[in-house]
Amino acid sequence: MPYLEGANRLLTGRGGSFIRRGEHPLSGYWRLPQRRLLEDLDVLFHQLGELADGRFAQDWSGFSRKIADAQADARRDLFIWGMRLRIAPLSGGGVVLSGDYHPGSVAVAKRMHGAFLSTSRAWRVPASPEIVRSNLILELGLLEEQFEMLDVLQELLSDGSVSAARDVTTMSIGGPPQERSAASVDEDSAADVYLAAVPDIAKTSWTLQAIEAELKPYSLMSHQPAGIRHLLQRTSALLADDMGLGKSRQAVIAAGIQSAGRQILVVVLASLVINWEREIQAVYPDARIARQRYQADAQWAIVNYERLGDFVALADQFAVMIVDEAHRLKEPTAAWTRNGFDIAAKVPNRYLLTGTPVLNRESELHTLLRLSGHPIGQLPLKDFCERFAGRSEFRQGLRAEISDWMLRRRKDVLPDLKGKQRQTVPVVLDEAQQVEYNAIRNADQPVFARLGRLRQLLERVKVPVVMELLGELDPEDKVILFCEYKETVTTLQQLCESAGLGCVTLVGTDSLTKRQRAIDRFQQDADCRVFIGTTSAAGTGNNLTAANYVFFLGLPWTPGLQDQAEDRAYRNGQRRLVVVKIPLVENSIDLQLWQMLQDKRRIAQDLIEPDAVDKAQEQLARDLCP
Repeated sequence: MPYLEGANRLLTGRGGSFIRRGEHPLSGYWRLPQRRLLEDLDVLFHQLGELADGRFAQDWSGFSRKIADAQADARRDLFIWGMRLRIAPLSGGGVVLSGDYHPGSVAVAKRMHGAFLSTSRAWRVPASPEIVRSNLILELGLLEEQFEMLDVLQELLSDGSVSAARDVTTMSIGGPPQERSAASVDEDSAADVYLAAVPDIAKTSWTLQAIEAELKPYSLMSHQPAGIRHLLQRTSALLADDMGLGKSRQAVIAAGIQSAGRQILVVVLASLVINWEREIQAVYPDARIARQRYQADAQWAIVNYERLGDFVALADQFAVMIVDEAHRLKEPTAAWTRNGFDIAAKVPNRYLLTGTPVLNRESELHTLLRLSGHPIGQLPLKDFCERFAGRSEFRQGLRAEISDWMLRRRKDVLPDLKGKQRQTVPVVLDEAQQVEYNAIRNADQPVFARLGRLRQLLERVKVPVVMELLGELDPEDKVILFCEYKETVTTLQQLCESAGLGCVTLVGTDSLTKRQRAIDRFQQDADCRVFIGTTSAAGTGNNLTAANYVFFLGLPWTPGLQDQAEDRAYRNGQRRLVVVKIPLVENSIDLQLWQMLQDKRRIAQDLIEPDAVDKAQEQLARDLCP
């Protein structure tokens, strides 16, 4: 862009940075975050026009077309040019990742359950150096020479800074023991169990022109045709888009095209059977769909993992197999994994879907590769782990083959997704409530009984606070209220109805039909403004993008559960900022649990340790003990 007085300040205000390095391919250009650029793009155009004062002829149509063309032909290599990253092993396990900033490297660190060390401006990632580097190369397309791999063990100090380890055997940073960065081969040797041999991945006969012609009748978002092409052009592939980008829609269309009228098997979580039926009907309104059973005249069969065994003998009836949440099959000794492989061995086209492709354990990736029929997945696990972790040339080959097998896009491909903010709301107990709280805390009861009663009391205390917050919302706002106890759900429902607020509820004892009816009404009825549910029942799997507010009356035990619940609103289709309000009762276990969640969020403890909920309960219980 030619020099315009005042443009520097304007573009800097949108997070832009000027590329000054003369050797850079885009030297003299401005670099802006995509979301900040597209936000009020017309306003930016008019501001630039005012600064130009008629000196440069460019109309809005031409300007917006250039932006669209640039998005359609993104040059990822230009954004990683000259980027340098450093990976150093930590004496307590895992690595420290530092270097030039790139949103993609941050995304990888987060997906690998990393914690940001603000003092060091670095990420602590619980994985081996080789896996961290491989995931970054897969994600960003970096070259091996863009990494500096340190051999000297580093020590994480109490203030978050990092230095060379002085005494590895006695070093301690406090807190729970650090998980090992990656499983050893011996630990994962159980993964070398017998699983049915799946046909090798092969290219299909689909050409780009043929696929384009097939896609004309469908209404798709800009990023979705590429996902459908990815599935159609190979007999098996992994679609690993972020949650909310429409993986199921892309898979349904690809399966419908590929099957040419033959039968399709869809493997899903039990709680999502109805969701998938609705997704299929949205694309193919006249489709015949069988749920949890085989039906000869139904093109689609939807089954949950636990009932896969019923379909093993029928596997050769299906032309396409869709496996949603495919990471559920990562444990090779599980019965549903064995059944899944038995079926996949007889189905010619296998589409795997997952939103969590960056793995910390080599064996998890190995099992998915085996399920796809990828040649690398046919290596014995011991050989796979040794070669993947130890040899640069193997990692290069792995990257090349996986890049063809796996397609992953993040939420930033949707410029309309506006983000999410968390806000805590302080709550003070009145005198009577404080007396009741102290009585329960000091009661002669088992500690877990006291803990449950205290949490139930705190939910009850927050009800009037939440009702006040509801009264402050604008008429077009909708809100999800997450509780831990059904009694709170009932109380809130009664109060909302008395206040003239249309509402629906969802608890664990509700039938699938009742659940879907509640979701549909909340999503479609403008007068239904409040969705009330328990976190355990409503916090996963459901699309509740009509909401732009989320309130927690009770805190989940782990940040992972909290994130899942929040993302019922923060997903594809959400055009507004999602505000999460968390009332916290002062001088109570509420603040202790909130601090535990913050600590665990920093180290992603709930994702590293499978028993995180039990550990959180035990920790809070210890704090209650006199």
